[in-house]
Amino acid sequence: MRSFVKHHLNRLYLLLLLIVSGAVYLTGYGQPNALFWDENYHISSAEKYIEGVMYMEPHPPLGKLLMAASEKLLGANADKDKTKFTRTDYVRDNHMPDGGISYYGFRLPSTVLMALSVLFMFGIIRRTTHNSHVALAFCGFLIFDNALVIHARSAMLEGIQLFFILAAIYYAVRIVTLEKGPKLTQYALLGVLIGLAVAVKVNALVLLLLFVLVYGVDQWQAIKAFDLVALLKRLATTVPAGVIPLALTFLAIFYIHIGLGQKIPPHKNYSASSEYQAQIKAGNTWAPSTFVIAMQDNLKYMSNYADGVPRLDVCKDGENGSAAIGWPLATKTINYRWSKRTLDGTTYVRYHNLVANPVVWFSVLVGVILSIGLVISRFIYNNPVKDNALFYWICTFSGLYVSYMIAILQIERVMYMYHYLVPLLFGIINLALVFSYIFREQLMASSRHTYINLTVLVAFVVGVFFVFAPFTYSWELTEAQFEIRNWFAYWKLQVVR
Repeated sequence: MRSFVKHHLNRLYLLLLLIVSGAVYLTGYGQPNALFWDENYHISSAEKYIEGVMYMEPHPPLGKLLMAASEKLLGANADKDKTKFTRTDYVRDNHMPDGGISYYGFRLPSTVLMALSVLFMFGIIRRTTHNSHVALAFCGFLIFDNALVIHARSAMLEGIQLFFILAAIYYAVRIVTLEKGPKLTQYALLGVLIGLAVAVKVNALVLLLLFVLVYGVDQWQAIKAFDLVALLKRLATTVPAGVIPLALTFLAIFYIHIGLGQKIPPHKNYSASSEYQAQIKAGNTWAPSTFVIAMQDNLKYMSNYADGVPRLDVCKDGENGSAAIGWPLATKTINYRWSKRTLDGTTYVRYHNLVANPVVWFSVLVGVILSIGLVISRFIYNNPVKDNALFYWICTFSGLYVSYMIAILQIERVMYMYHYLVPLLFGIINLALVFSYIFREQLMASSRHTYINLTVLVAFVVGVFFVFAPFTYSWELTEAQFEIRNWFAYWKLQVVR
């Protein structure tokens, strides 16, 4: 039995992770049976694909295309009249058909893909640390973060995008850890995966740094020798091999988006050019010439929309946005929706709040601080490194984290705490690497105390997740129970009385 477990350990761990992740993300994901936050926009967009109605939006179309495909496939609302969804960009309660709708179809892609993404997380950490136990433990940080769970269990974009982001990272790590050097076909496939992530939300462009990682490993000997001729010669082939598939993937998704828009909605033409509108009326939406015109219109709409988004105003009553500098501390929570009832003088409220698991987020912050200190000690003070491979992986993922945060700090428009979910993934991987680096000798010696401490940490993560689970799953809370969970004033949680 012991030999069987040892031989199939990775498969058993993956099965365990799938079961746990599926239970956390999939159980009752159709609840609350009501719209919240950006679902009002994305469900309207997805329905337009089903009905063949043209629209433009600030985000690329892949996420909404998957929602539309899922809704059509499940057919949970096939008997409902949802035509009002196509006559607005923001679905409200008065647009709902009699009896409401089921949300299972619209929410399925984000929920399922996020549940499956734990497989990529396990692969990333296992390949970089060479320790399946550490990989299993830190996958718990991905599964049991309240903010990740609430956003993934919705008709929103984060769960879909994070799946493709982790897929791209895993493939880059796989390329680097293979014995043979990277091939051009591998650059191309990495470009496709990055293109899919960017086709959900453009903030995934930070993944372009993965090309730098792969190229650096590919040409490490030439870099050390400072052989500029060899470096430039390889760049001449690797850049097109990676960037062209990325661009083609992005454009192919938009081609489907444009082709499906066969009717102009009555409420808005999205400032579409007269040429584009004429092609729609002529039924030529799948024509390549129409694509060229429509693509320009879509990019122009995205740019104009971004310019029109207001800036963060912390003095504004009810401001849900927050400054990026505070996100590592989980500022600030958002009350997506709530409902209440009163029984025998006691008020019970179902909150649906964006709240982080503070153990996960604070641990990630500590990991980033430690990794930056490690990098400074090496390159500024020339301190020795005890594991070169782990050190360079730490440089990679702390670099991804810092690069994303620096880029996001340049954006003046209002941003929200869930925009931190992308660097949070980088931070969880980095934390696993930092842990493996600090406890390298103990892990190599299979120290029982080290694994017990790691188990206690994971148990703490799980326990705190369930403390805040009422905000994630809309379980009823009394005012006293709410206050027990109101840990930090800067979270700005507000009780409903």
